[in-house]
Parts: sequence; C-alpha cells; structure tokens
Amino acid sequence: MVRDIPTMETYIGRSPQVFEDNLRRGTELVAPMVELFSQQDAHEIRLIASGSSYNACAAVRPFMEQVLSVRVDVLTPSRYLDEFERLERIASDSFEVFISQSGCSTNIIEAACAAREHGHVVIGLTGNVEADLRAHVDSIVEWGVGNETVDFVTLGVVTLMEFWALFALQTARERAVISDAEWACWMEQLACVPELHEAVQSAVHQLMDEHARTFLSPGPAFVCGAGAAYGTALEGALKWQETLKCPATPLEPEEYIHGPNMLLSPRSTVIFLDPVGYPGRTFDIYRATREVTDRAFLIAAYDNPDARDDHVIGVHAEVDPTVAPFFLLPAVQLFAARGMRELDCEECHPLFDRFERLVKCKTDDYDDVQKRKLEVAGYAAEGERRS
Repeated sequence: MVRDIPTMETYIGRSPQVFEDNLRRGTELVAPMVELFSQQDAHEIRLIASGSSYNACAAVRPFMEQVLSVRVDVLTPSRYLDEFERLERIASDSFEVFISQSGCSTNIIEAACAAREHGHVVIGLTGNVEADLRAHVDSIVEWGVGNETVDFVTLGVVTLMEFWALFALQTARERAVISDAEWACWMEQLACVPELHEAVQSAVHQLMDEHARTFLSPGPAFVCGAGAAYGTALEGALKWQETLKCPATPLEPEEYIHGPNMLLSPRSTVIFLDPVGYPGRTFDIYRATREVTDRAFLIAAYDNPDARDDHVIGVHAEVDPTVAPFFLLPAVQLFAARGMRELDCEECHPLFDRFERLVKCKTDDYDDVQKRKLEVAGYAAEGERRS
C-alpha cells in the first residue's frame, strides 16, 4: 500500500531522531571527510554551497572555527567563480568541498568543474551520491540526511550542520587541538540538541495557535539572527520566501537598527533569534520593535523571567552559543512549513513556469531523481497519488 507523501513538517518532526542517530555513529559518518582533510596540508577550509546548504554551512561555521581554530569560508558558487583568481593567490592551499543535497545543483557542478580544470582536489558532499555531481568530483561523501523527498529541505539543513560539527570535533581531537575531555564536553552539548529541538517545535506550535491571525496573514518580514544565529536567519528568510511567497530580509540585529528598522509599521513582521544564554542587546532591540508592531517574535536560548511574554519562546540551554543554531532552526522552519500548509500556498504563480523554462538551477534529471526518492521511500508520486 502506497503512503501519502511526507511534508516539510514530517521531516522537521523527524529531525531530532535523525540527529541523535547520526550523533551515535558520528565517528563513522565523518571518517571519509576527516581522512580527505588529513591528506591535504590545508590551512583553511572553504565550503562552496548554495541555498539551504549555504545557510547550513553559515550556521555551523562559528562552531567549526571555535573547535578547530581554523578559518572556515563559506562561499556561494557564483562568488567562488567570480573571485577564483584572487582566492588562488590568497589561499591556494584551502581544503575545498562542493556541497549539494540533491547532487543536481547546476551552479555547484559548474564551480566543481572550474576547480578541477585548475588542478584542485575536488570533493563533493551530498545527500545523493548517485546524482550528477558524482561525475565531476574526485571524491564524494554523503552527510547522513537519508532520503528527504521534499524540495523545501529541512532535515538536510540540521544534518549538514551536524556533519560539519562532528567533522570539526573529530579532526580537532585527532590533531590535539582539543583534549579528550573537551571533545566529550562538546559532544554532551550536542547530545542536548534533540530534546531542545523538540521543545522549540512544541513551543512554536503553541505560539502559532495563539497568534493565528498574524501567521495566517504573512507579509514582508525581517529575520534577525545575532552572532552564531545569523546563518539560521538566512535560512529563515529563505524558507519564508520559498513557502509563503513573501519577501524576507535576513539581518544581524545591529544592522537591522542601522536603517532597515525605519521601514517598521504596525504591519511589520520581525523574527529575532538569540543564541546567547541571557537577555541582552538582541532582547532590547526586540522590545523596541514591539513598541511599533505586535508582529515581532523572539526565539532565545534562555528562559529568563525578565524576558518572558507571549511573543517569546525561551528555552533553558546550558550550551555554548555556537550550539544554539541547531535548536533555534526549527522555529523558522515551522513558521514557514505550517504557514504554507494552512494557507495552501505551495504553488508558485502560474507564470513562474515560463521562468523555469528559460533558466534552471537543477540538472535535467532532477525530477526523475526526486521521483526515485519517493519510490524508494514507498511513497506515490504526486500525480499517481491523486489519480
């Protein structure tokens, strides 16, 4: 019997368990990438990614640098190609990884081909090792996302973040950058993520129930991520645009108050993400925003009595701020996923097909790849399910 197709919410709900499973097999999961890194005399890491994969890398970059004490650059394929000659002069010995969950992203493949033409060691990281990217890299690694069948990826984001965190920890341990005790401390913090992720999910559903009129009338939004949460803000803004079909601007809170806040009105939607363990500057900016609009919300890695109101989700988390993005993430994912479902706005404008006929961001076999993923998982394709 064929099952109904899973949704974004399905994969958000599965994320804590997959995260826990991957944490348990972490050493095995990242071993191929750790070995590839050990083979190069690299002094920095360069991650080339696009869309949600880029945002995941941006979100985990502070963790990687904190643990590894190595510079980590996150570049879009366009920027990588535009700055190729400068990058060659500045840091020709970087460890480069080209990342695409589908393995079908045309811009990632183009960047990988350019690197290969210039004699680079080309490594691919993907959720689908059989896709087209495989033909354009020297080595390919799978990051532990499994079979995510939804185009608007969610599970892929948190598992990619987890992969790089585990890579950083294993590499730092092997290179004696951190001690065994420090490694264990970081692992304990990551072990807290599934429970905190579930707590945020539950709180978001309650928040959306209580503020249904706001979330069922989405408009342009600001998504502001402080410090380590900026990458999560990037993903929140992307998902808001993909699913709700409304503009969204990702910003650091301090950049938000240097001009963009002048657009505020009572109709404005502003989401704040605060990874530090206490209310500070971001909370003050949130509170100032609430003086103008009731459509402002704060998701924070603290549950402080002085920072509680019915627009705040605060979770008590005794973790480093670089760990907070892992459990702040489901908030922005659920705002988008549940809103799209309840508003039934997954489909783009009818004229969007004209755009896609002229410009594509995936290889020609992408639809077949997605269909095969559904078949492997035991789901009907959309047309078959409706017939």
